[in-house]
Amino acid sequence: MPKKPKYPFAVLEFGKTREVAPDIFWLRMPLPFALNHINLWLLKDRDGWTLVDTGFNTNETRDFWTSYIEELLDGKEIKRIIVTHFHPDHVSLAGWLLKRFEASIWMTYSEWMQAQLNRFGGPTADIDARMIFYRSHGMTQNSVNGYRAKRPDFAKIITPLPHQFVRIMDGDVIKINGDDWKVITGAGHSPEHAALWCEERNLLISGDQVLPRISTNVSVQSNEPDADPLGLYLSSLSKFKKVQEDALVLPSHDRPFYGLHDRIESLKEHHEDRLKAAYQACAQPTTGTEMIPTIFNRELDEHQLGFALGEALAHANRLFFEGRLSKKFCDDGCIRYSQL
Repeated sequence: MPKKPKYPFAVLEFGKTREVAPDIFWLRMPLPFALNHINLWLLKDRDGWTLVDTGFNTNETRDFWTSYIEELLDGKEIKRIIVTHFHPDHVSLAGWLLKRFEASIWMTYSEWMQAQLNRFGGPTADIDARMIFYRSHGMTQNSVNGYRAKRPDFAKIITPLPHQFVRIMDGDVIKINGDDWKVITGAGHSPEHAALWCEERNLLISGDQVLPRISTNVSVQSNEPDADPLGLYLSSLSKFKKVQEDALVLPSHDRPFYGLHDRIESLKEHHEDRLKAAYQACAQPTTGTEMIPTIFNRELDEHQLGFALGEALAHANRLFFEGRLSKKFCDDGCIRYSQL
C-alpha cells in the first residue's frame, strides 16, 4: 500500500508567506468555494521575480496582493507570470497584475486559448449549453437551476489577458534565477496543464496535476461529450515518474509534500476503485447523475454536483473506451450506460 505524503510545513495563513526553498516563496490565497484556497509560488529571478499562477479575482485576493507587493517584493518587479492552466483560480488575476508590472505571461497554447475563449464566453463558458448537457445525463431541473445560480461567470472573473504571450511546451526548459526548470505537460484536468521540474534542486511545482490529499477533478465537458479525460489524466501521471522520488512537491492546493511516487500510485488506485464502482452501478441502464452516489460518499452542494457529474462521466467514458460499457440515447432524452 502506498505511503501517505509527508508534510514538512504547517498550514500557511492567508496573507502570510513562507520560504520553502532558497529564494522560493509560498503564498496562500483564499477561494470562495468548498476548496477554499490556492497556493501560488514566487521565485526570485535575478533582478526581479517569476510568479507561478495568480489567484482568484476577488477584492480579498487583490488586497492580499497589494500587501505582498508592498512588503515582499523588496521593490523588485514581477517580470514573468507562468500560468499552469486556464482555470480562474490560476489565471484570472493575470491581467490585473500585468497592469502593475511590465511582465510577460507564459502558458501552453491550449491553456492560453481556453482562457481567451472563457473570457469571451466560449464553449466551456456557455452556461446554457452546459445545462442542456447536464439534463441529458439525468440532472434534475432543480439541481440545474441551483448549479446555474452558484457557478461563477468566467467572462466577468477573468481580467483581460494580453494579445501576446510566450508559448511553453512539454520538454521546454525555462531558466529562472540560473536554474533550469523543465516543463511537464499533462491533460485530463485541463487541456495542456504545465508543471515545472527543477532536477538540480529536486523541486516540482505540480499545479493541479498531482495533489497530496484530494484528487484533482477530471471531467467530461459539454463541448467534448465523447472525450476520455480520465485516460489522458492517468497517462499524464506516468510522466511524473521521471521526477526523483524524494522531490519536494509544491502543489496548487493543500501543502508542500514529499512522497510523489507513492502519491501517484494512490491516485491510480483511487481511480481504479471509482471505475469499479461506476461499472457496478451500470448493471442496469444508468445515467451519469445516478452514478454519483456510488463513487462519491459525501454530500454535495449544487456547485460541487456539476464537478461530480463531470467526473462520473469521465469514469463512464473510460469504461466505454475499454469496451466494458455501452452508451445509449434513450427515448426520454437521457443518455444511459450499461454493462456489456
